[in-house]
Amino acid sequence: MKKRIAAGFLLLCLFALFVQASAFAEAVEQDLYEAWIWEPSVKKDDSLSTGQATCWSCVTFGSYPQTEIVASAFDAVDDYAVQEGDVLEDPGLYEKLARAEWQDNRTEIGGVRYLRVNRGETASGSTESNQHYRWDGDSEWHYFRFDPIRWRIIGLEGGAACLMADRLMDCRPYHTENGPVTWGSSAIRSWLNGYPAKENSAGIDYRGKGFLNTAFDAEQQKALIRTRIENRPNGLYGTDCGNDTEDFLFLLSNDEVFSSDTAARNGFYASTGYDDPAKRFRSTMYAKCMGSWWSSVSGYMGNSFWFMRTCGYTRESVTYICDFGYIYQRGTISTCEDAGILPAVWIDLDLAKPEPAGTVSSGDVLKHAFPETEEEGLQKRDRITNPVVHPDPEAPDGKKATYSLIRFGSYPQSEIVPESDGVSTGSVADPELYRKLESAVWDGGECELEGRRYIRVFPPDEKRVRHARYFVREPLVWRVLEVRDGTALLLSHTAVECEPFQEDLRDVSWGNCTLRSWLNGYGAEENASGKDFSDAGENFLDMAFSSGEQAAILETSVRNEANYYFGTDSGKQTEDRIFLLAESELFIHDSSEIHGFSRRDEVADRAKQFQPTGYALWKGAWQEAGERGNVFWITRTTGYTHANVVYVDESGYMYNRGILVTCGDAAVIPALVLDLDSTVYEYAGVYTAGGG
Repeated sequence: MKKRIAAGFLLLCLFALFVQASAFAEAVEQDLYEAWIWEPSVKKDDSLSTGQATCWSCVTFGSYPQTEIVASAFDAVDDYAVQEGDVLEDPGLYEKLARAEWQDNRTEIGGVRYLRVNRGETASGSTESNQHYRWDGDSEWHYFRFDPIRWRIIGLEGGAACLMADRLMDCRPYHTENGPVTWGSSAIRSWLNGYPAKENSAGIDYRGKGFLNTAFDAEQQKALIRTRIENRPNGLYGTDCGNDTEDFLFLLSNDEVFSSDTAARNGFYASTGYDDPAKRFRSTMYAKCMGSWWSSVSGYMGNSFWFMRTCGYTRESVTYICDFGYIYQRGTISTCEDAGILPAVWIDLDLAKPEPAGTVSSGDVLKHAFPETEEEGLQKRDRITNPVVHPDPEAPDGKKATYSLIRFGSYPQSEIVPESDGVSTGSVADPELYRKLESAVWDGGECELEGRRYIRVFPPDEKRVRHARYFVREPLVWRVLEVRDGTALLLSHTAVECEPFQEDLRDVSWGNCTLRSWLNGYGAEENASGKDFSDAGENFLDMAFSSGEQAAILETSVRNEANYYFGTDSGKQTEDRIFLLAESELFIHDSSEIHGFSRRDEVADRAKQFQPTGYALWKGAWQEAGERGNVFWITRTTGYTHANVVYVDESGYMYNRGILVTCGDAAVIPALVLDLDSTVYEYAGVYTAGGG
């Protein structure tokens, strides 16, 4: 009997020791978790545009196709956009993959999973555009290895963690059909979560073939937490973003990326109007193969743009973050095919047991791909000054102005013609190049030859090649009119366009004219004629500037003073990125003198004389005969009636009475305000008006 009691006592002691050891092991495990799992840490860093740097702890959990296996040298992606580990050159493995048996385009070799992709399954397979994956026509399949997914921890709550992918994992349109859509009815939500057809308005069944089923095995899926996804309206435009949902996988919303305490907790700079390094991401090689665009802009090379789940200015659009880390609340069309996908998910840490994967900081790997040195940036900034006015007895006003020039953006300008006879302003005679353009492969009216971009245009209702006109896309040059608080007011150095102030004859002002909408890419609600210019490539902003360059253009309060002579009201103040100069910025006011112009409107001011590009002439701009060859150009100020707009003639003389708003041969000389802290522009020397 005593032996039984002793044995029982021994078992009880052993059980107690086991419980204590388990508790100790759990405590140790918890301490280890706390050592490498923590919420984003933000510190001051004046070298970054936002003045702060974020550090995230990272884990690996799940796996996804990422590294491409190649047999020889790789050239499908520009070198600057390839990160270490993106490509594995292994001829032996490549040969095994080529001979392997595949099921649903998947196979396993040596315990490692692989996925194969052909050109027809990707958005990149249908484009030859720059900064997109280049397919080798002789290769039917491309092979990708499943690698662990690295995630940044952006939130902790109890025993759960919110994870955000460290790279853009895939490339898919937000929705597959044109028309209104919200997160709840989008194809991307169904694809991320593997939902059936009834869950999206496109009626596509993603069961068993979405991101969730590809990235996580059955055990890992048990660790995913179904989360309430809030879909608040777009804060700027008020667009209704649909009902809240409950999902495992999701994209981040505007509120989770900027302008909220949540965004700040996630490690992002919460205010708008900044290029935030914490919002800059690069896509995996697999995502590039699937169609993800990458930036070629100096300082941001290799970065991509990525969708959020919040609607843009309409339900047909969705907000996104560009390669600079700038948020575009207006958004892009929801069927856009080359935006990256940045998934997020909540996981149960005890069930998931993720592996530590170091840290990542917006202050190092995401800061800039190829930054300017501090000395180079300062030298460039020091050269950019307000116009310098000098005495000149020969000038009508007794003085001349010298302007700093900036190179920024690009636009079709010089026309390529086959013969030197009769070459006019803005034309370049190059018979060999002209023949190449005639036989080139054109994609949507554009092509690339020897590193330069060209556009092809036709007369109205005419599409025959023999009637085509060819223009080369060249850097835009701007005059600096005023430098203030790290920004510069720029005016195009040439007349680059010809568009009427208003498409139909009616009383308008700058705020509701069609030209303002076309310059800025506004929708139908912004102009009196109900014209929609929001589609990509259908407006000046999109045609002239990449998404990265657009991030450097500041939205500006555009004041519209009444006509100085006639008192005609010129409308309310607007907020625009591209605009025309006003009467008040060209004469009479102090600002006109700062800008290098004569304060007197009756003077033939050389600083107000401009020449056209070949493209502007093709669009219809009038040009004076003779050696000078200047244009006349419109301002944004209303003339003596609301059916007229003030203009400047070819001699630089202002006509305050104005010309009809429908005038079709007046030149357009755009203006904008540039953030001088950006790295997307170049100093381009100086120009003296009237003095060479």
